[in-house]
Amino acid sequence: MEGEVGKSRLAEYKAIEKKVDAKAQRRTIKEIGSMGFGSCHTFWKHKKKILREEYHMRWRSPQDLNPECCFD
Repeated sequence: MEGEVGKSRLAEYKAIEKKVDAKAQRRTIKEIGSMGFGSCHTFWKHKKKILREEYHMRWRSPQDLNPECCFD
């Protein structure tokens, strides 16, 4: 019984996470404007700030998750 409740809550949380992420992404694009070569770092930094300050979420960028990779 607990597993079923846990699964339904997980689906609910994932739906909320998806909405919040989409909002943060749209706001980030609106605030930083056009994206060019190398701007992904600025984008991720801004998105991380929005998620932390407004939603109290700790989000990790692809750079945070893969420090050995080079992103442009």
